[in-house]
Amino acid sequence: NFIDFRSDTVTKPTDVMRRAMADACVGDDVFSEDPTVIRLESRMAALFGKEAGLFFPTGTMSNLAAIMTWCDGRGEEIIVGSSSHILLYEGGGAASIGGVALRSLPNEPDGTIRLESIIDAIRTVDIHYPVTRMVALENTHNYCGGRVLPVGYVASVAEALRGSGIALHMDGARIWNAAIATGVDMSEAVRGTDSVSICMSKGIGAPVGSVLVGPADFIAKARRVRKALGGGMRQAGVLAAACLVGLDDFSAGLMQTDHARAKRLASAIDALPLFRVNLDEVETNLFVVYLVQCGTCTSADVCNLLKERGILVVCRNPTSLRIATHRDLTDDDIDAAIRIFKDVSDIVVV
Repeated sequence: NFIDFRSDTVTKPTDVMRRAMADACVGDDVFSEDPTVIRLESRMAALFGKEAGLFFPTGTMSNLAAIMTWCDGRGEEIIVGSSSHILLYEGGGAASIGGVALRSLPNEPDGTIRLESIIDAIRTVDIHYPVTRMVALENTHNYCGGRVLPVGYVASVAEALRGSGIALHMDGARIWNAAIATGVDMSEAVRGTDSVSICMSKGIGAPVGSVLVGPADFIAKARRVRKALGGGMRQAGVLAAACLVGLDDFSAGLMQTDHARAKRLASAIDALPLFRVNLDEVETNLFVVYLVQCGTCTSADVCNLLKERGILVVCRNPTSLRIATHRDLTDDDIDAAIRIFKDVSDIVVV
């Protein structure tokens, strides 16, 4: 019985989700005949201010389909952050499957990429160069500890790309958390983007699925790419039904509690001599814990000490951990975690 802070993907479907899945009205989604999937896609498109949506089994496939749709030919190029999920954690699929080159630019600590760097990285027309087809932003930013991209920053990138023929794609796996943290609605959070990939199995707690939203003609092309990638799921309404419940839960204020618990836990951990948290950077449900006064102890050692005492976290690198709060945690879990982190700090710091 672990208290699991590894990711917000570890949540279990709620009882309401399970009932909705069992009772879902379904059809063959490869024929675009599943009414529950159609309802989810339409609702997501409207929520994010886009023309159409497409249901995928995973966010990785959704991002890859977006890349392959915006990039018409092999050898074309997209611009991504050096700490982006697309670059680090999606198996190199853009290159190995899509034949797309990735040009990485440094992410700032807040998850942004300097606008000047993006503009400078856009290829000029030259037979020696690949053609720049897409820029990808990530909001919230996973590796940067759940940082939220300012709405004005996203708009400035969109404005810089306007008329260039270069698409602005947002990896919005945790865009839910960004909207809650900034207090804007979902369409405002993605204003200026051409396409957005949104994960349903993170903060809102559905067991499976992501939705790609964008222009209708883009989604029609992405549907063909999804089929080629093996993402046609037939009676997928049993999965989409849980996503629809998650949307209802989000509308009822689900994630504010996750954010509050993350801030409380971060503050308590930062007060311990073994750990440091940049509290000003705790904006959503993810945060990074840095090791200090640890001697030869590594994050793997600390992870093992925590696991022995019932806590699961992610070892981000040899000197830091990542913690994620989510809907399956309780206030009692946070209290227990604070006590266990203190015990581990007392053991390591002598």
